[in-house]
Amino acid sequence: MKVKQNYVSSQYHQVYFTFSVSEMNDIFEEVLTSHGISDKEAKKQKKYIVEVVMEKIEEEIIEEELAKLDVVPIGNRRFRYLTEVAATSPLLVICQFCILPSDIQIKMPTKIPKEIFQIHYADEVLKDFTRQILILNDEYEYKDAEIAEQGSIVKYDLAYTREDFVISEINDQEISLDDIEQPDRALFLKAKVGSVIILDEDENVTVKATVKSIRNLVVNKLSNEIVKNLNFLNTKTVSEFRNKIKDIFTFSSTVVILLNFLADFVLQTGEIVLDDYVIKHFLDNDIVPKNKKDLNQYINEIKKEMIKEYIIWIINLNYTDLDNEYMNKIIEEYEFDKILFNNPMRIDGYQEFITRHSYEVRVLQYCLEKKIIEL
Repeated sequence: MKVKQNYVSSQYHQVYFTFSVSEMNDIFEEVLTSHGISDKEAKKQKKYIVEVVMEKIEEEIIEEELAKLDVVPIGNRRFRYLTEVAATSPLLVICQFCILPSDIQIKMPTKIPKEIFQIHYADEVLKDFTRQILILNDEYEYKDAEIAEQGSIVKYDLAYTREDFVISEINDQEISLDDIEQPDRALFLKAKVGSVIILDEDENVTVKATVKSIRNLVVNKLSNEIVKNLNFLNTKTVSEFRNKIKDIFTFSSTVVILLNFLADFVLQTGEIVLDDYVIKHFLDNDIVPKNKKDLNQYINEIKKEMIKEYIIWIINLNYTDLDNEYMNKIIEEYEFDKILFNNPMRIDGYQEFITRHSYEVRVLQYCLEKKIIEL
């Protein structure tokens, strides 16, 4: 594999990667072997195999090479494939990314007011987390209800009608309102027993649902016995459980507030100006707003996020120690997040989560040790 760097600017970089036919063949063979795909199956799964090969090239091979460079890559990478991804052809791919300017200097505040670290919404987060972990552990039941809400189970009779004539009926249908983003489910929200809901109308045929019963999911009341069974971070009582959740949320929020404050402070000094290459890097995607006002706000958010990255990397390059106390908090935060966001099997992202949050928490530790903040 040939690697050629292009120093676009002090803030932006791109690297050309050239893979030979032999190297591409080896990559494809490795993917087929690791996924247990035979040569016969490979012909049927060509698109999927190419996707996996690209993922391996981007997330493993290229990332390993980027770690050897004399620049510090920051943020997301953009890839441009100039040739076809195939086992029988050479490949040329360009990787573009922002970098930490080698001559960058950031002026930090001498003191950050303690008042900005007032944590809001802790009670709401505690309520949401408690409900989520109880549901994940089957500590709930369905009870008859009058009004359908998110999570309800609705039983209904379905009728296809033309004016007053019933063409067909299907009784005792059920629908779960877990995902109210689905249009058909959203129609049942706020419905009552006896409500008639129009699901569809086409060529004089009307599809109606008549609600027969509604059952809402009700979580069990938290108790010391339930807390022990939940086995969340070794908490044994309701009080321990609630305090642990609030502590985790407070710690996580403190880091977020600190990084936002530092980024705003640096932006206001005007000492760092992002060049056009950096801005264009983030404007080349489908989520960029078209409205001028929204676009300006989007660009300001880009600048703020990049300044955060600069701060995080400068401190981490010069300050590698992290107290065990903070590492334990990061691990607790991981356990908290995977339950709150309903992803209990998020194992693959563990190391990435720990590494990223360690970088962010070092900023907090640095500011505490330098007495920039007092908590």
